[in-house]
Amino acid sequence: MQDTKIIQFASDNYVGAHPDIAATIMASLESTEIPYGSDSYSKMAKTEFQKHFKQDCEIFFVGTGTAANVVALKSVLRSFEAVICTDIAHINTAEGGALENFIGAKIFTTPTHATDGKLTVSNLKQAFLNFRTSHFNKPKAVSITQSTELGTVYTCQEIKDICDFAHANGLIVHMDGARIANAAAFLNKTFKEMVVDTGIDILSFGATKNGAIMAEAIVVFNKHLALDMPYIQKQSMQLFSKMRFIPAQFIPYFKNNLWLNNAINANEKSYYIAKELKSTKLFKILNKVETNQIFIELPTKLKDELAKNYLFYITNENFEKNTCTIRIITSFNTSDTDVQKLVADFKQAEYNFLLSHSS
Repeated sequence: MQDTKIIQFASDNYVGAHPDIAATIMASLESTEIPYGSDSYSKMAKTEFQKHFKQDCEIFFVGTGTAANVVALKSVLRSFEAVICTDIAHINTAEGGALENFIGAKIFTTPTHATDGKLTVSNLKQAFLNFRTSHFNKPKAVSITQSTELGTVYTCQEIKDICDFAHANGLIVHMDGARIANAAAFLNKTFKEMVVDTGIDILSFGATKNGAIMAEAIVVFNKHLALDMPYIQKQSMQLFSKMRFIPAQFIPYFKNNLWLNNAINANEKSYYIAKELKSTKLFKILNKVETNQIFIELPTKLKDELAKNYLFYITNENFEKNTCTIRIITSFNTSDTDVQKLVADFKQAEYNFLLSHSS
């Protein structure tokens, strides 16, 4: 049974699909098509990707973001090789060891600043130089997340700098784009400008968090990496017989910039929450709010009160300071009424907490 708490701000995975996408899925499921990705929807969706990236790229559709990351990196890595990423990267912290399990390769991590979550060229260089003998796995790939796990956004120049260093040292660059639309909306850049022009070799392109149901794609710009991808996709159990319902979602997603409008709405709603909570005494916003994620430090007891009515993810519990961090995420369909209620509820909870602790 559905939780009676307000759950939509816990994650953009919690909300449903945009009506246009849902309608296209239904149409695709009622049609009769050639299986295993040879259907008309797959062909149309691939054409849309190539239009937006303005590149003769190869596209492979998969079912989850974890699958997109692992299958993409499996085309790059052998078991004695390694990928360099931040210590908070999704492939390192939240994919259940899938990369190590299915590829047998190593993950080398670099520390990130607490408020931006980015990989820097300096840290990348340090990690690369630290592991250059056969006693260690051989660095072969770099993976960055756009937008980052902290909701911040790499500039195009930052991405290019990473790619330039990587390519000069024989490394392949992968981008985890689970929330790539939110990043593009923040930068006011096209996918081509942000991905192709900066030098990304292979991209995990996610739409599930931005109004789709289950729509992920691997976009390959380095054609060498695409040669064995059909075999890797099959062996990774991501070649579905009735594949068409995944690519079908990307057709309305790209049409009339639905992807952009969805991302703009999610971003703007998070900006409103951050602006309204900035003047409070007990809610400390930790990250630069550039997309649709907000990380807030607050007293643990205040969190307990909010948790009676709201569901959110909780991290960094500090038992000495009696504080913790909660994550708020807005979505493509978050309304003005939704965010106004959240702000009012949070401010009221703060007022009650301060009143009860005034003596």
